[in-house]
Amino acid sequence: MQVIHLTYPVENKITDGKVVLALGFFDGVHLGHQHLISVAKKEAEKKGLPLMVLTFDKHPSEVYAKNHDFIYIDSLDEKVQKMSKLGVDYLAVLKFTDSFSKISGDDFVDNVIIKLHAATVVAGFDYTYGQKDQANMDHLPEFAKERFNIIKVPKQTFEGKKIGSTEIRKAITEGKMNLAYDLLGTHYVMSGIVGHGKRNGHKLGFPTANLEWEGKKAIPKIGVYATKTKVGDKWYESMTSVGYNITINTERKIYIESNIFDFDKNIYGQPIEIKWYKYTRGEIKFDSLDALKDQLEKDRIKIKEYFKQHVEK
Repeated sequence: MQVIHLTYPVENKITDGKVVLALGFFDGVHLGHQHLISVAKKEAEKKGLPLMVLTFDKHPSEVYAKNHDFIYIDSLDEKVQKMSKLGVDYLAVLKFTDSFSKISGDDFVDNVIIKLHAATVVAGFDYTYGQKDQANMDHLPEFAKERFNIIKVPKQTFEGKKIGSTEIRKAITEGKMNLAYDLLGTHYVMSGIVGHGKRNGHKLGFPTANLEWEGKKAIPKIGVYATKTKVGDKWYESMTSVGYNITINTERKIYIESNIFDFDKNIYGQPIEIKWYKYTRGEIKFDSLDALKDQLEKDRIKIKEYFKQHVEK
């Protein structure tokens, strides 16, 4: 898959020929997104054309609503990995700026969709590309002027509710990792590098990999989780805490620390991924380090038992 970074207006000759173009922000690349991309992929195969997905470098609400605290399910790198697995040929990442946010619907069609050589455009029923009352899927045929075909993908639901990124972010931040899995189709993943923590876990006999992540990722609810941690090419069972280390620290900084089972290598500075399975308990302030150590041992036993009883989904 080729990743193309674009600015508006899009220049000609991004590709040599026509493409099937899927539109959306695709944060999380959840089951609804996967369905849309599969529809686009089938159309591309039918026409014998490559599949291009158009997304943005930031969520539009960061610009429209000045929501600079917006949290994401995927980093761009994580989104790239997922798109590649779905058989996308080109991932076009358009820079979403204040000036771009003010263009009209017909400008978007003329200077983005047409310039990307779309033979068919595939988008969700609620996709917008400017002012919602005009630049929506109902009005897209007017702007298209029969220059490309349009496939509008209907709402995808789970247990009667729309599958959406907003619902998934809420599930993650509330520690509902099973629900996040049901909506994403995969376990939630955070990736980054192992930073130098305070080594408190080492002193207690529970060494941890301190995750340093980039971007404004959705952070699971404070507490302890059954997780798997990927080092190199291998996934290890692990328990991961999200919290402030309130027994030991007084600073108000959130730490994500993974105690990797049956693993004793020094991995400072190395990339890791954490896959989140189940919330097991909240953060507790203990009266002593011995009490904390006893609880960590109970956590490890409980989480190992969880993985014995739950086959990888």
